[in-house]
Amino acid sequence: MSDLKRRILITEDNRVLGDVLRFNLQRSGFDVTIAHDGAEAMESLANESFDLLITDYQMPNVDGAELCHYIRQNRSLDAMFIIMCSAKGMELDREQLRRDWNIAKLVLKPFSIREIVAVVNELLTASEDTSAVYS
Repeated sequence: MSDLKRRILITEDNRVLGDVLRFNLQRSGFDVTIAHDGAEAMESLANESFDLLITDYQMPNVDGAELCHYIRQNRSLDAMFIIMCSAKGMELDREQLRRDWNIAKLVLKPFSIREIVAVVNELLTASEDTSAVYS
């Protein structure tokens, strides 16, 4: 594994949940930034680079769908992993999310923080293994 910390952007309007995610991911060795809505996330993405995005679906200003659309339309961000979290489980079509925005994982609220950390580790470890093979 690389000495560089992998960078994660969390976009979550629930400040308590955002802080809990940040704490647990930092404890697992990741560098974590929080944005409280999609507009704030877009600003962070314009100024910094991230390996993975964890985003809520329902947020004020710019929601998760708009944020994902923005990311997938931007060539420099297109390869970023996206984990979408939502309380609207029955209303969202996982396959359509994969097709439209290449969502790596849809996690339904309430979720286990351990599950999120495990998914992040799985995605970023797999990408490190792939880049090591192809670099």
